Amino acid sequence: MEVRAYRPQLDYRAILGAQCDLYQINFPRFLCSPAFLADQAQRLRIAARRPFENGIFVLADEAALAGFIWVSVRSDLQGPYGSVDQVYLWPLYRHRGLGVLLMDAAHAYIRQQGLELARLYVTRDNDDAVRLYERQGYRVTRYEMERAESRPES
Repeated sequence: MEVRAYRPQLDYRAILGAQCDLYQINFPRFLCSPAFLADQAQRLRIAARRPFENGIFVLADEAALAGFIWVSVRSDLQGPYGSVDQVYLWPLYRHRGLGVLLMDAAHAYIRQQGLELARLYVTRDNDDAVRLYERQGYRVTRYEMERAESRPES
C-alpha cells in the first residue's frame, strides 16, 4: 500500500464513484442524484487544477484504490486552516487502521502549506470516523444542532 497524490486520469472515476457512498455514510437520508454527482465532478476538476488550495491523496493497493482523502486550504475569521473535507475507504479496506495513512498525508500537506491548524466536520453517529479523528488528536470545538419542525395540521 502506498499513499500518493491524486492523478485525475487514473483516479477520477473511482473517487467520483465513491461520492454517493461517502455522503450516505454521513447523512443517512441523503439521496444521491445526477445533479449531486455533476457538482462533485466539477469540484474534483477544479481541485485538480488548484494544488495549492486542494490536496487529494489516494491510498493505492497495487492496481486498485483502497481509499482517498481530500484536504483544502480555507480561511475564516480566525485565520487560515487546513480543512479535511473527505476521508473514504472502500468497504474491503475498512477497520484495518488504514485511515491513519490518509490522515498522515493530509497533515503533511497542511504543514507544507504553512498552516498550523487542521479542522474537520464529522457526523456524530459515524463512530468509526470519530474514533479515528480522536486518535489523531482532534477534539470537539463546537456543536451543530438541529430541530425538526412539525408540519401544521390541515
